[in-house]
Amino acid sequence: MNGPRRVLLVTGALGEGHNAAARAVSERVGLLWPQAQVGWTETLSAMGRFAAPAFRGIYAGCVQSLPWLYELYFALLWHWHRFVRVTRAVHGILGGRRLAARIREFRPDLVVCTFPEGIAALGWLRRRGRLDVPTVALVCDAAPHPLWAHPDVDLHLVLDEQALDLLHSAEPAARGAVCGLPVVSAFAPPPPRAQLDGPGVLVCCGSMGFGPVEEAVGAVLAAGGRAVVVAGRNTALRERLERLDPPPGRLQVLGWVDDMAALTAAADVVVTNAAGASALEALACARPLLTFRPIAGHGRANAALLERAGVAPVCRTGAALAAALRQLDLPAAARRAESYRDAVDFTTAVAALGTLPAPGARVTMRPQDAFFVHARSRAVDQRIGAVIVADDPDALPEWSKHLVAMIEERQQSLPLLRHQLLPAPRWRRPRWNVVDRVDPAAHLRPPVPDVEAAGGWSAVLAAFFGEPLPTDRPAWALQLVRDQAMGQTAVLAALEHALGDGLAVTDTLIRLLADGGIPSPSEAAPARASWQARIRHAGIVASGLVSLARAGFAPPSPLVGHMDVRRRQFATLALPGPAVRGAARAHGVGTTALLLGVLAEALHRLLTQRAPTAVGQQLRAMVPMTTRTAAGTSSRALGNRTTAVAVDLPVGPMPPALRVVEVAQRLAELSRRGQPEAAAAAMAVLGALPAPLHAALVRLLYSRRFFTLLASVMPGPRRALYLRGCRVPSVYPVLPLADGVGLAVGVLGWGMMMGVGVTADPAVAGEVDELVRWLRAAFDDIRG
Repeated sequence: MNGPRRVLLVTGALGEGHNAAARAVSERVGLLWPQAQVGWTETLSAMGRFAAPAFRGIYAGCVQSLPWLYELYFALLWHWHRFVRVTRAVHGILGGRRLAARIREFRPDLVVCTFPEGIAALGWLRRRGRLDVPTVALVCDAAPHPLWAHPDVDLHLVLDEQALDLLHSAEPAARGAVCGLPVVSAFAPPPPRAQLDGPGVLVCCGSMGFGPVEEAVGAVLAAGGRAVVVAGRNTALRERLERLDPPPGRLQVLGWVDDMAALTAAADVVVTNAAGASALEALACARPLLTFRPIAGHGRANAALLERAGVAPVCRTGAALAAALRQLDLPAAARRAESYRDAVDFTTAVAALGTLPAPGARVTMRPQDAFFVHARSRAVDQRIGAVIVADDPDALPEWSKHLVAMIEERQQSLPLLRHQLLPAPRWRRPRWNVVDRVDPAAHLRPPVPDVEAAGGWSAVLAAFFGEPLPTDRPAWALQLVRDQAMGQTAVLAALEHALGDGLAVTDTLIRLLADGGIPSPSEAAPARASWQARIRHAGIVASGLVSLARAGFAPPSPLVGHMDVRRRQFATLALPGPAVRGAARAHGVGTTALLLGVLAEALHRLLTQRAPTAVGQQLRAMVPMTTRTAAGTSSRALGNRTTAVAVDLPVGPMPPALRVVEVAQRLAELSRRGQPEAAAAAMAVLGALPAPLHAALVRLLYSRRFFTLLASVMPGPRRALYLRGCRVPSVYPVLPLADGVGLAVGVLGWGMMMGVGVTADPAVAGEVDELVRWLRAAFDDIRG
């Protein structure tokens, strides 16, 4: 049997609408999966013996006697995030533990909740790792409010697109879908019939009989209609209505009704005041619907949404209701209701629940990884990537099959590929959802069969790295690109920077794609430092903090300005690895210092050509430095394991060889002063702060105020690697930009080549191809 074997419905005994929606789910489950067992549990009962009467009494008292208080409560939910968090926490603590016992007892494969307080309790359980099956919130209000939405629930089902927008306004992190009308199938349009004298109006104001029902009845009678009133469980209302003296045959008063479907279908018009279950049932029967003086809070929100949808005008006075009944075009109103009813099939929405994947483990993100979540903005994303080039004459279809096979075969040993970034409100730390498996097709973008026909490499790279990564699955993507002229096939890879730094990403891509994979160093338990070593480290950190403070703001730079992610350009350059290492030895410096010196020389020539009199003496570069050489941290370790130094690159007039030596000396001085250790300590302190403060400080520090370009040099494998038996001559890194910083240059050692990847905003830093030409010329001159 496909689909769940056990479905648990979580409802609430506050009115009958929540149970009605649960019955609709139960009916569809029986239709779709006849072998499935359906269980029920009630949220308020789980909170204790006094909870249900207390909730009903408070709710009824506020709606009927203190509507202003209920409106205030509703407004606080929408406008005060802390109030929502506290309310969710209270409901979670009160109901979560007993719901957990029911879940353990029933062992469901799927949980569907139709009650806001139950949703809060289920979210509370999920956050604590005590709910490991797909969990769905079925919103049976037309207009969701913030208690209907929970970031830890797998899916929210809402009536229509308007409700979906409202859901995301209530909780941006909520995942939602449109389900249509959650009512049992007995509510269906009746066959055509002749209308009697005056419309038959069903007045139904919920099982509690809220609101000015007598006034609604008076308006129906004044309009010449025949009123059938359902008082529900409100005995006092029924007695008051029975004391009325209407014209003969014009008023029928009912109490609790078991067959509301037949009663609703028999009506010409339905009048309600909460736009809740009765309204949805009327629309399911394609009956014209009017809302009269909707009750406070959610009732008014529901009525407003249905009015905007064009299916339920709101009447705020008895005279307005009488006028609406006289003027109502019954056939046209019925057609509008039927059109709304048929827009989405509820059965189809329930069927889709059978394919919901089991939720993964929810893991709070490390501060170093959360750094790059907070650094994102509309102007700059934080995606890291690579261009992997293989010498291969084969066609793309064979490559596509190979990639699918590799992802299927190796994903379990590559946890980085199974980390989904969960949307988080600004007051919470970002988290991962670690899924069991990924669908290869969901991460492979359509291949590019001819790079020249697609506009060249610049256009292909801009299109691939400019497209946002998905949010409903682990955030990474691959694309195959064929270079017909060179006889090469490239694999483009893009990942959220929060998943890892350049070395972690490179290691993952090698182990995913390379023939036979590649072993990484084994993880060793970090040795416990002696107290003398800890004291020395503290001194280094203190010295580094002083050095960072003295550095202050970055000097003026022509490489900063207003950013626009849509303008980004990308370019690549291959440098021979042995020549780079030989030049470094010849100048008596390290490889990183040599390459930064080449970059400084290229920028000197580029900026001098543009505006000779405007070139300053130095540009501050943020240079990441790996911490993976520390004991216990290998290239296989997940996440970002880097610190950084802020190097002032000399770009004024000087001989190229002297420029390289100057860069090496500055790097050595920064390391001697402890800047890398200080930066790592500062990042750890930032990560310990509350999430909003952490985010604000990241956006302040990771910007053009403190550096004006990004430059990264990463080691890679020295031995030759192969994909599908084809040699990989080079790999080019792709770095993101920072806020206001228009240039990022990454270098990755790979076999016999050094791959250089340049990312730039041309409106800020100029055309990227121009810088690449100067980089090549500068390297040729410096190596001699």
